[in-house]
Amino acid sequence: MELQGHERCVSKVPIFSHLEMDELEEVFQRINHQSMKKGEYLFMAGDRSSSLFVIHKGKVRIYRLNDNGEEQLIRVLTHSDFTGELSLFSVDEESKSYAEVLEDAEVCRINREDIYGLMQKYPDISIKIIESFAERLNDSESLTTNISLLNSREKLIEYIRTHTKNDKLVLTMTKKNLASYLSMQPETLTRTFKKLENESVIKKINNKSYDILK
Repeated sequence: MELQGHERCVSKVPIFSHLEMDELEEVFQRINHQSMKKGEYLFMAGDRSSSLFVIHKGKVRIYRLNDNGEEQLIRVLTHSDFTGELSLFSVDEESKSYAEVLEDAEVCRINREDIYGLMQKYPDISIKIIESFAERLNDSESLTTNISLLNSREKLIEYIRTHTKNDKLVLTMTKKNLASYLSMQPETLTRTFKKLENESVIKKINNKSYDILK
């Protein structure tokens, strides 16, 4: 049996990717599909969600607001990325984040009760979820450290270092969102990119791509 469409999306999610074909089909049978427009929200701060959301198509950004009402971007989700995992274990906990659709999206939603049933039947799913928690906790701690200790140049250099492949940086988000992610003003990010170009650290190919020279 060959998986199609949304099923292939589920098969690429780390917490399900180890399952056999018939097991993936069982996961797929428990999924609700949603089509969402740009500007809509999967959830907002204050919501009580009990679902895991998997992005099949489109882009979704996860962000929070600080005490001054300023946005702090957490991550941008694309095909096969997921969010809402904390709600699986925090019953009636209010969300502290917003999940905004950046591009028209197709989303797979799995309810807490169905996830629990799958975890009981396939214990390896629990292990994969714990691994994803650990990875995202590490990312969150690294981001917090960068925001509090590094200056603008150091933040961008660190981002380039961790996102460069084959001596090339390809931005997966707009520079406005990247500035939010790195906790700096867009104008500061633009100046910092320009400084690195002038220092021959990077070479601009287009607005999304850079060659890394050093």
